[in-house]
Amino acid sequence: MRCRVTIGLVAMALAPVAATGAGFAPVIGRALFDDPREPPAYRHLRDAEAERFDLGHAVFNTQWVEAGTEHAERRDGLGPLFNASSCDECHNEGAHGRGPVGDGAVPQALIVQLDRPRSAKHAKSPDAEPAGMESPAAPPPGDAIYGHVLNTRSLNALQAEGTVSVHYREIAGRYPDGSRWSLRAPRYDLTLLRGPLNPATVLRPRLAPALFGVGLLDAVNEPGIARRFGWQAVTRSVREQTTRALSREIGITSSDVPTDDCTSHERDCRSLPSGGAPEASPELLDALLAFQEWLAVPQSPLATDSGARGAALFLATGCTSCHRERFVVSLEDEHGMRTDYPIEPYTDLKTHDLGSALADRDVSGRAIPSRWRTAPLWGLGYRLHSEHVPTFLHDGRARSLEEAILWHGGEANPVRRRFQQLGREQRGLLVGFLEGL
Repeated sequence: MRCRVTIGLVAMALAPVAATGAGFAPVIGRALFDDPREPPAYRHLRDAEAERFDLGHAVFNTQWVEAGTEHAERRDGLGPLFNASSCDECHNEGAHGRGPVGDGAVPQALIVQLDRPRSAKHAKSPDAEPAGMESPAAPPPGDAIYGHVLNTRSLNALQAEGTVSVHYREIAGRYPDGSRWSLRAPRYDLTLLRGPLNPATVLRPRLAPALFGVGLLDAVNEPGIARRFGWQAVTRSVREQTTRALSREIGITSSDVPTDDCTSHERDCRSLPSGGAPEASPELLDALLAFQEWLAVPQSPLATDSGARGAALFLATGCTSCHRERFVVSLEDEHGMRTDYPIEPYTDLKTHDLGSALADRDVSGRAIPSRWRTAPLWGLGYRLHSEHVPTFLHDGRARSLEEAILWHGGEANPVRRRFQQLGREQRGLLVGFLEGL
């Protein structure tokens, strides 16, 4: 708590705090995760809300099974092509998926999205916004043969779409003070495919992000922020993001997305029975969304001594130009009263060009201009504490927070250069501040 108060003092000019009554509403969103297997809500829930939250948690952990499985009740309809059989397999109890430790087969939480090549008029910026505003964009069309996601698993009757492995090339460098740094640049190989991919198909490796606090981000209502979920802010709401993932990565249909990711070319996939229409009932889907709506952000369990010095360096280097500390959201409290509350996610929920080094690539290896949503930083300390080998960025290439900063290019070039100019102790203080979030 001490760190958060100090941070607020340093960065209080970044965004207003909502006043309620005679004083200020407290910052909300964080809670102690005493048992990671029982992630808490960010506020006290009324009895009916708690029931929906608990049911949603159960749905989140549900292992979906093949359509027609005996005694499956309402949890059949898996696949036929899929990447995981439950939400929890990639987002363990709401946490960030684990990325690759080294060369070899990618972990389950890292999927490869597929996109057809875009027309020349969209090539410069796939999600550019007119007049500085973020406008809705049509979902990417996906690959004509394989759909939106390369599904690496399948029911017994089918062949999976392929396998994915990664190989890294080390890039070494030095800070001005002589300290060494090293980054690992990934190359992805898709094998055992049903057929060749178009050389111009865009490969988008994506690591499952943490779901902590997504309901609070969903509640942000500011001009210029429409789409806010996914690594590239391609969806508008938790509901849209969830139903899209159910369809494409688990093969579960919903009232919002009534089809799975089988394409017209995959006749064997389309010929198998479904688990109903929709496979995720409205009751189960609503509960799953309620669990995410109220899911808290873990307080950092890491002790940090960086304090005001680390927070000041975070501000001075320019990190806050994108990693905005604070928003104000209007929410119902446990008594049903609507109140304005500040939240501290450290994101502006907008997309930015971070340079060609982080860009997606097509099958032929050509870099595709890419824009990235500013990743929320809240919960970093919990992640560093709970994961044996944490990885960072959209594909898990960064093995530390320091490496993640060094990968920033494009619009973030000036910020990265200022970080590189810091001395060893100052860099440690800034990273220590992040560990306390």
